[in-house]
Amino acid sequence: MHARNYKEIIYNVNSFILSLTISVILIIELSFKLSTEVERIFNIIDNIVLIIFTIDYFTRLFLSRNKKKFFKENILDLISIIPFNSIFQGFRILRISRFLKLTQLFKFLKLFRLFSFLLKSKKHFTKFVKTNNFQYALYTTVFVLILGTIGIHFIEGLSYNNALWWSFVTITTVGYGDISPSTTLGRILASILMLVGIGFLSMLTGTISTFFLRKKTNTSYENSVLNDIKYKLDNFDELTSEDIDNIYKILKALKMPTL
Repeated sequence: MHARNYKEIIYNVNSFILSLTISVILIIELSFKLSTEVERIFNIIDNIVLIIFTIDYFTRLFLSRNKKKFFKENILDLISIIPFNSIFQGFRILRISRFLKLTQLFKFLKLFRLFSFLLKSKKHFTKFVKTNNFQYALYTTVFVLILGTIGIHFIEGLSYNNALWWSFVTITTVGYGDISPSTTLGRILASILMLVGIGFLSMLTGTISTFFLRKKTNTSYENSVLNDIKYKLDNFDELTSEDIDNIYKILKALKMPTL
């Protein structure tokens, strides 16, 4: 694999992971009332990712030949680097939020930012989940997670927040042990969640391997085709009009994005 293609894969994977991380944090912030310590940790993570994306955005802007076109095509990237948390903290320090009722406004802005991050990661995520039909394993796991949450809520009498937390840590096979089922049905449900979680993690590992191997295979194929074209161009005088048309069609096909 060429160094350029390898770097591109690493860049795309890192961008997806960072976008997904911030998306999860924003969902948690919008769904739960967090302690001051948790908010502080989330703000630190958010600021670190914000700095990374800001450097990335302005580096790509500086290197782009058409600044206007780059700006139009990367509106979501610009939205994702707006420091909403820092702005809101500033208003809180100045005690303006209670007069202007800015809390609701910043919740809306967080939703908007979450939407931008989800769209930002959609392209890379779509390519990944279609590998090995991984989307079906993902949908099944999410469906079982939801059923587990509802089930443990009624079986053990947990609140929905605690039920969701228990289902998540069980299906990911983390199992903190802070909440454990005391009934037979609850334990059976926990066993099902763990089995589904183990299957999902195995599928995830295989999908990651296949994803990178496929990238490598595609790159090797492209390099082979390009080397063949270069060989033909070295003997340009011997090429017919049909040969030139075929080269054009091949290059156009290679240039088209693949899912």
